[in-house]
Amino acid sequence: MPPCRLEKILGIALAVGWLTSCSSSTTISPKPGTGNLITIVEDAPACNAISANVVIQNLTFTPVSGGAAAGYITTTPSFAPLIRLNLEQLRDVSTILYEFQVRAGSYSQANFDFELASLAAYDPTLSPPVKTYSTILSTNKPIVTLNPPLVITAGQANVMQLDFDVLSMLRVDSTGQLTGSMTPAIGVAQLTPTAATGYAHLDDLWGFVRSVTPNNLASTNGQFIGNFVLQLLSPSTANPPAVTMNLTANTSTLGFPDLNHLLPDTFVEVDASLDSQGNFVANTVEAQAVEDPFPTKSSITPSTALIGPIVSITTDQAGIPTQLNLWVRDAEPADISSILFDSIYQVNLTLNPTYQASALGPNFANLTYGPQNLAVGEEVVVHGAYTKVPTTVAGSTNPFSFTVAPSAIWLKLQSMQGTVGSLVQVGSDGLTGAFILTPCCTLLQGVPIYVLTNNQTTYVNVNGLGGLTPQAPVLVKGMPYYEPQASTINGVAIPAGTMVMQAKQVHGLTQ
Repeated sequence: MPPCRLEKILGIALAVGWLTSCSSSTTISPKPGTGNLITIVEDAPACNAISANVVIQNLTFTPVSGGAAAGYITTTPSFAPLIRLNLEQLRDVSTILYEFQVRAGSYSQANFDFELASLAAYDPTLSPPVKTYSTILSTNKPIVTLNPPLVITAGQANVMQLDFDVLSMLRVDSTGQLTGSMTPAIGVAQLTPTAATGYAHLDDLWGFVRSVTPNNLASTNGQFIGNFVLQLLSPSTANPPAVTMNLTANTSTLGFPDLNHLLPDTFVEVDASLDSQGNFVANTVEAQAVEDPFPTKSSITPSTALIGPIVSITTDQAGIPTQLNLWVRDAEPADISSILFDSIYQVNLTLNPTYQASALGPNFANLTYGPQNLAVGEEVVVHGAYTKVPTTVAGSTNPFSFTVAPSAIWLKLQSMQGTVGSLVQVGSDGLTGAFILTPCCTLLQGVPIYVLTNNQTTYVNVNGLGGLTPQAPVLVKGMPYYEPQASTINGVAIPAGTMVMQAKQVHGLTQ
C-alpha cells in the first residue's frame, strides 16, 4: 500500500469464528470447507470533511478459477446490511467490521455494494455550522482486483484489511472544496500474523457490553480468565457486529475491579490485540458508564454515549464553561429513530458532569482534565440523557434540536491532521521533544497546537522527531489538552491559551 495510508477506520476481516452476533457470547464454528472472515479497514484522511459516512451493503468474492462469485456463507442475513462506517472518525485507529464464513479457496476479486450515506463539513458561516452535500457515486458496486489473491484456508483464522483512500475518493473543486462526488478507492490486503504481535493491534475499540462470562471455563486457551461480548457499530441492523473480548491476568481494567463487576450495557473503550489464532485479547478495558441500549418510544430522555468533536464553547463572565456544542458523529448504543447523526447537540455544563481523560491515550506529562481543559476540536464522549425537540430556528436545515444533560465527559484518543510549523525541541534520542502542528481542518482555523513526544512515541514514515521538516503534512494521534495558563511541560515552555497534544504516534503523509 502507498505510504500515505494512515487512517485505520473500520473493519477487520478474519476467517475464523470469533466475531459473534450480539445475542450470544459463544464463538462460531466454521462449517466444513469454510473459514470465517474478519475485516480491518483503514483510510487516508481528508482535511475539509468532518464526517463521511459509507454504508456497506454487501461483499462477495470471485474465485480465481472463475465461476459464480462466492458470498459470505452465514445465517440470514447473508451480510450485515447497512453497516455505517464514518471514514473521518477513526483515522489511524482500527475497529471491527464483521465476521463471515467463506468457502475455502483462492479469490481474485472483491465485489462491493455500498453507498455514501452522507458527507458533511464544518462551515462557520452557516447556522447551525453543518454543511451537507448531495452525494454522487461514480459507482456503488466497485470491483477490486486482489493481487496477490485472497486465500481462505478452512478451519483457521484468515484476516483481510480494507483500505478506504478518502483522499482519492472525495472529489474537490479547483479551490479544494468538496463537491459531493465520490470515486470508490479501496485497497484489499490479506494479513499474515507474527508470533510476537499476532495479526493487528487495535488501540481504541468502543461499543457496549452485551454479556459477560467471568470465568472462561470453556476456553481452550489457558491464558484467558474470562470474556465479554462487545457490540460495535450499533446503529446498523438487528444483527450488528460484535466480538468476544478475552481477558488475561495481564489485562488492565479501569472502572471495574473484575469481570464479576462489569455490567451489561456498559459503554467501554478497549485497547486490544488480534492474536495469531484469531482471538481478540484485551490489553486495557475502560468502563465509562452504563447506558440504555434499547430506549423505548416512551423514553423522553434516553441515555447514551454521544461521540464527536466539540465545535464551540460558551463561557460565563468569569470564563467558566457553561455549555458546549457537540458534533455527534456516533452514538453507542444508538436509537437511529431518534438520534440524528452529524447534528449539533447542546451540552449543559452547569450540571457539573465528571471529567476524565481516557487512559487509552498517552499522558506522560501527567496533565489533568477538567472543564478548564475543554477546547474546540477535542473528540469527546458525552454520557447522559438527551432530549429531541422540534426546532424553532428559522431557516435551519435540521428539523430538530437536541439538548444533553451530561453525567460525564471523557476525552478520547484522536488524530489531528496538519502540517509541521516548526521544531521546538529535539532531545538527544531524536524522539523526545516538541513541535508545532498547524491543523488543516476548518474547525480549528489553523490555531497552532504544541505536540509533545517522548521515547514511546511511534513514528511512521518519519525518521524520528528530527526527521520532521517545516510544512511537511502529518497526522498526529494522541490526547489534546487545552492549557489556559502559561506553563512549562516536560521542559517545553507552553504559552497561555494553547492546545497541547501528547503524541502516541506521528505519521508522515505523502505530499
